[in-house]
Amino acid sequence: MDIKIVCNSRNRVDSRVIKQKLIENGFNVVSSKPDIVFVLGGDGTFLREIRNLKYDKFPLYVGINCGNLGYLQDILLSEVDSLIRFLSQNNEFSSNKITLATISYYLRDGSVKKDNAINELQISGKHYHKIKFELTDCREFKETILSSGIVFATPYGSTAYNKSLGGPVICEGVNVLCATLFAPIQNSKTKDYIQNSLIGDGFSFKLLSDVNDVEVIIDGQNISLDLKDIEYIKVQIGCDNIFKLKYNDKSYSKNMLEKMIKDDL
Repeated sequence: MDIKIVCNSRNRVDSRVIKQKLIENGFNVVSSKPDIVFVLGGDGTFLREIRNLKYDKFPLYVGINCGNLGYLQDILLSEVDSLIRFLSQNNEFSSNKITLATISYYLRDGSVKKDNAINELQISGKHYHKIKFELTDCREFKETILSSGIVFATPYGSTAYNKSLGGPVICEGVNVLCATLFAPIQNSKTKDYIQNSLIGDGFSFKLLSDVNDVEVIIDGQNISLDLKDIEYIKVQIGCDNIFKLKYNDKSYSKNMLEKMIKDDL
């Protein structure tokens, strides 16, 4: 079995220890085409490394929590030895599906570029400047909005920045996106009825402001986009997935609820 280990710079020592344990137990530690990927760190590391791997859906991902919160990182460092024994004793594994947001950039030349997100897509004004945009939901309900920005959150992202903005928490496994505005302004020309809307078939976003005042952030990472070439952006959920190894009945929902209830931060 081929296993890849990815981590942030703070966890290189832990990575070397785990690598040695894997080799001692007969596993191949590889840099490409793995069967399983170990991700060491916190949730931010998981989001960044899965994005670096281009949301490859073929390996099984294992989140090993070396951070504080760790909703997505559901296996503790202290459980690694038992995890390796589990992998050694089994040839087939169950998995937990993580449903991704699919982001489509519709360009003015008629082409379409695709991207993904685990947590959220954020489109906002730089330095909290207000931006104006047109938002359309799956029912073709359309409105013009003036706000500091908008977050399109998946169920996983609903407990992150979306929640801090007052958005709802969405149960894992429900294929809906939440559109949450921050600092919206209402007047005769701009409304915010879509605020905190839960939509299954997605949203379309069309920027009406100066593109130079806008930034796009996916899962906490700034994205380099030439917004002047984009006619509109569509955000959907349910089309793309990645898979995490199912171990000891651990899941995102159980991990999140336990930490929220125990206030284990």
